[in-house]
Amino acid sequence: MRTRPISLAHQAIGSRRFAWLGARSATLAMALAMALLVPLVAAPADASAAPPTGPRATAADGSVQSIGAIDPSSRTSGLFALYTPDFGAQTKTNSFGGEAVLQKTETAGSYLVLDVCTAFTSCSNPGNNKIPTNGVVLSASPGGTPDVRLFLRDHVRVGDLVTIADLTLRTVTSPLDATDPTAATNPAAVDPGTGNCYPGCRGTEQLILYTPAFGQTTTGTNDFGFEVSVSGDRVIARGGGNRAITADGIVLSGHGGRGAWLSSNAVLGARVSISGGIVTLTIDADTYLYGAEQAFAEADRAITGATDSCLIADLPGASSAATEAETQLAKASAAIAAGDQDGAMVWAVAAKESANLALYRTAESLPVEGRGLWVRPTETTPEQISATLDAIDTSGFNMVFLETVWQGFTIYPSAVAAEYGIAPQRPEMVGFDPLKVWVEESHRRGIELHPWVHTFFVGVDSASDGPGPVLTAHPEWAAVEREDVGKVGPQPSSQEAGYYFVDPSMPEPRQYVKTLFEEILTDYDVDGLHLDYIRYPVSEPWETASFSYSDHARKAFAAEHGIDPYALTPADALWKAWDAWREAQVTSFVAEVRDLQRRVAPDAEISAAVFPNPADGLAKKFQNWADWVKAGYVDVLTGMSFGTTAESVAEETALMRGIVGTDNLLYTATYGPFRGSTPDVLLAQVQAVRDAGSDGAALFAYNQLSAPQAGALTEGVFRTDARTPHSDLIAAVREAGAWSGRTITAASEGCVPQKIAKDLVKNLTAADRWLRTDKPARAMTEYATAAELVRTTRSLQPAFADRLLRDLATYGRWSEQIVKRGS
Repeated sequence: MRTRPISLAHQAIGSRRFAWLGARSATLAMALAMALLVPLVAAPADASAAPPTGPRATAADGSVQSIGAIDPSSRTSGLFALYTPDFGAQTKTNSFGGEAVLQKTETAGSYLVLDVCTAFTSCSNPGNNKIPTNGVVLSASPGGTPDVRLFLRDHVRVGDLVTIADLTLRTVTSPLDATDPTAATNPAAVDPGTGNCYPGCRGTEQLILYTPAFGQTTTGTNDFGFEVSVSGDRVIARGGGNRAITADGIVLSGHGGRGAWLSSNAVLGARVSISGGIVTLTIDADTYLYGAEQAFAEADRAITGATDSCLIADLPGASSAATEAETQLAKASAAIAAGDQDGAMVWAVAAKESANLALYRTAESLPVEGRGLWVRPTETTPEQISATLDAIDTSGFNMVFLETVWQGFTIYPSAVAAEYGIAPQRPEMVGFDPLKVWVEESHRRGIELHPWVHTFFVGVDSASDGPGPVLTAHPEWAAVEREDVGKVGPQPSSQEAGYYFVDPSMPEPRQYVKTLFEEILTDYDVDGLHLDYIRYPVSEPWETASFSYSDHARKAFAAEHGIDPYALTPADALWKAWDAWREAQVTSFVAEVRDLQRRVAPDAEISAAVFPNPADGLAKKFQNWADWVKAGYVDVLTGMSFGTTAESVAEETALMRGIVGTDNLLYTATYGPFRGSTPDVLLAQVQAVRDAGSDGAALFAYNQLSAPQAGALTEGVFRTDARTPHSDLIAAVREAGAWSGRTITAASEGCVPQKIAKDLVKNLTAADRWLRTDKPARAMTEYATAAELVRTTRSLQPAFADRLLRDLATYGRWSEQIVKRGS
């Protein structure tokens, strides 16, 4: 590896740092537990079954429970998980499971039970417990068979000693559902509506093996599972769907829980064997070393690429971390040669951590962009809110979408709800006004606070064992699914199981929701309003799931078109009118919210969480956000991009940008925290949406954001502070343009010829002058001239030129928005 100069000029990265970067003195078991997730192994069905192997907890009475995952981003149904300090300060779990808080003892693998609480017992903390810095939390979720919460309730007592074993070397197995599947050999993967296979002929909750005999160059799967490439007997690559099938390799592909199993265990370097329809994965010392070597190689490439392309990054910090990784790798290799397996693993884990840190520090951190974070508040004291916001601030976010109205409840004491006979506040927050504290504490840190409000979705069975407070008080407001016409009382959606909605066409619930929004906008100093569930429920298949056939909707449509929509089918000429009528109910409500905001809070911004692909949002849910943009009803759209790869979120960002053009700001929503993506994937997705034309990125959600993910943001893409574009577009484009000018000047010795650099800076300076004198159209011309100069100058370093073209396009787009807003 080449020597890296430590004296390179670099931008300050501030004081944001996470404790996860240290703590190298932990025991071997804990260090390795933090490095890898552990297998999803079923618990024994009865006492006579063989005791579980692999990671497990043994209670003082000898009862054994398999550990399903370490530091998972969320607890799936029936999961028994272990949370370590590496995850963060608290488990962030809900109150429906159970947890035991454990403290390490001097005996390796032995822990003292400090506290136990489950949803079955009268205690206050069955979830979201603090994780001791010298301990762990065992956490059980509901829904399993047998119920894993019972292990904590029946076998773990305060003061007992619990043993945790086999977190490092392990062998796990799982059956395959199909090999090289077809509709004939894998009928579970056939869409009953079309008779054709789902993408890749992979079904729900399936683990599939693809070999060269599949006859395709890729698996053909979608981006909602997880896949690994295997060469020889080792995992050599991991990621999302549609992975290439090479002539000398295989691909393992999992969906749902099977994908989670694959992601947890098929780490880089894991050994793979397949026999009799069973996949066996083995994690050994070489696995850790291979993973560390791959991480080091990736970091080295990133440092070289950043240096060669004059990227503004923390290159001295990256170089230092890479050098440390190189030293640790050498020690790991020496330990393996000496037969010291445990020592090799410890050094390999440390090397991978250092290499990852080097990689994060090569990331670009922009001075102007939206950095949103969705937060479901569980805090019930000002001190807890302050601590959460400290963590959010440290991670570099500048916007919080705070879930303020959800499942029919407000988090604040609502006079409006009380007037309508609806529960005035979430029960766990009665006696306290969290919203007031969130607003004050966010602003104290320079973070914008945008209440995140559920619009037409008002309840879920799992939370309230019924339709929730709104439809309990006003059952006549319920949206009615086609198959439920004639039934008494509110019914949940069949496609969004257990979810209850009000009818978007009905005047009474519309007025109630708007009055709630007015209460928020007038009583609290919020920076905007973030609309979610601003749509109908999923309305396909139309024969059963189409919404809404309430008496009001049917009469209102019939009054306009002379026919009851319940009598229509897609073959009828008026079916399109029925679709358009439902679209209009949603769009007109957005228009009314915009009018309300302009009247009572003219400085607030309206944003909305939407489905990026109109084939989904418009066709299935009547969410026509393109029309909202054209009419100027929203300031920011956060397209909900659920994909697992950088490529997939970039594609959806580009699709939205192509539709909205220069008319709107986009802050693409990525789901890395919720999906438990590795930190490097999280960062890659943020960078990808930037490059695809988004004006920022929003992450879902804080409640699943792990400490390693947060640390990667701090060291990487959110390393420096950033202003939001929407708060002041003129100031935003001027600040960003000045930053680009400094970047060009700094690169004039290596990536840009000096004369070209001077001309580009001259364009940027002129654009700034036009913006300062309120002539944004002239600024657009300067940015376009600079972009043309970049495109026609072949001597520019290619990656540097690409970044500059991206930024100049952004500045031109923002300037055009300024022109349109002023007209």
